[in-house]
Amino acid sequence: MTGTVLIAFGANLGDPIRTLQMAYQELAQLWTPVAASSVYRSAPVGGVEQADFFNALAAFATEDSGSEILNTLHRIENVHARTREVRWGPRTLDLDVIALWEDAEPVISTDSVLTLPHPRAWERVFVTVPWQELKLSGQLGELPGFGPVNELRSTNEEITCLEIGLSSS
Repeated sequence: MTGTVLIAFGANLGDPIRTLQMAYQELAQLWTPVAASSVYRSAPVGGVEQADFFNALAAFATEDSGSEILNTLHRIENVHARTREVRWGPRTLDLDVIALWEDAEPVISTDSVLTLPHPRAWERVFVTVPWQELKLSGQLGELPGFGPVNELRSTNEEITCLEIGLSSS
């Protein structure tokens, strides 16, 4: 099975931009990079008072299953001292599977551990704007169940492109 996974990167503690770039490099050693967005800055979601987040998206080719991908992301988060104390709280690193395609077909999952596509991706400007930047074609340019990413209307959250590449070091 050949697959493509779309990963969202986020951080707002420590040196967030450097952490995002390091996490990208760690994933690029395991999977084949397909595309990577710039880093964006956005306000936090969820009502917890905290610093702005730095976010990015990247697509990778992989033969790993959804559960293997999720385990890899959790391992990398742990390496970067990720804790899960407050929902939507501050974090050193947050890695989320946004969507997964196997043999060019979208994977749909209602599993409580890994729901695909990510259930709130369509409403998160820090997901949709970087995804639009990637200019992925065909199925990879669509959020399964919601349509082409360039037609999605996220909330009115503000987002700023920092013109710093996720793949930069």
